[in-house]
Order: sequence, then C-alpha cells, then structure tokens
Amino acid sequence: MRFKRLVRAGVLSSMLGASVLLAANTSAMAYGAENWQIGFAGTAVAPGTGFGFGFWGWCAFGGGVAPFTSGTTGDCQFAQYLHLPSGSGFTCHESLDITSWDVEKGTMLPVPSFFVTGTATVNPTSATTPCLALFPMTTTSNFSKVDSGFPAAPRHYNLNGLLGARGEFQIQVTQIP
Repeated sequence: MRFKRLVRAGVLSSMLGASVLLAANTSAMAYGAENWQIGFAGTAVAPGTGFGFGFWGWCAFGGGVAPFTSGTTGDCQFAQYLHLPSGSGFTCHESLDITSWDVEKGTMLPVPSFFVTGTATVNPTSATTPCLALFPMTTTSNFSKVDSGFPAAPRHYNLNGLLGARGEFQIQVTQIP
C-alpha cells in the first residue's frame, strides 16, 4: 500500500514537472519563431500647458536568418494618447501587421534601428488619422520602410528627457537566438 502511494506520488510529480516544462516551452513560441522582442512605454507632459502624451506596447519581429538584420514577419500592439491644451486629443490602439523589416542606420536615434513595412489597424476607427500621424507617421494604414525608432541592439534603453520633454521613455530590446 505504501509502495503504491510512493509510485503514484512519483508519477504525479513527473507529470507536473513535464507539464511545467511544456507550458514554458509553448509560451515562448506563442508568436512563432521570433528573432526580436521589444517592449516599450513612455509618457511626457509640458507643465502648465495641458499638453501630454503617452504610449505603451510591444513588437515581435521574426522570419530572419542569422545575423537577424532583416525578416519577413512581425506584429506590434500598442496604445497611445494625446492630450492638447484645448482639452481635445485622442486615445487609440494600433495593431501593426509587419510584412518585412530590416536594420538600417536610424533617422531618429544615432544607432541602427528597425525599419518596418506593413499595415496598421486603429481602434477606434475615428482616431485613425491622428493615431497614424504619431506612428508610423503616415496618414494611410499602409506604410513602407518606416523607422520604428527602436534600437536594433539587445539591452534596456532609458531615454528619459528625450527631446527635452518631462517624462519617461523606456525600451527593452531582446534578441532571441
């Protein structure tokens, strides 16, 4: 009787361990074979003016071949808001379907960055024009070779005070071998 309990406990422990390993491995592949993952967030205000903006989200780029400087797939999900002194502004969510990306000399930062091509979907649709104007800096949902502003080197970037704004801007870039 005691032996059966020990065997049952051993089998259950093994199954639990295997389940944990399988779950960990499955979640890492949730978006396919990605080469890069990027998380970002930022806020800024101009004190006394009523002006403020913010954004937060993530991107995953894949379909690349070592050294992972270009690829054929990607996905970005992020939200952004803009408050204007008049009390107007917007809040929106963007979904980017990336059909190609590559690493080139950056136009916004003095380091190489990801340039992306694809389509954007905005919710609510009434905020499409102002939302796309902030990123990917276009007035249409199709964009080509846009500098994402995300550095193409793995590490944490603290860009607080960028352009003299009072706020914070953080980017975490992770390369997946």
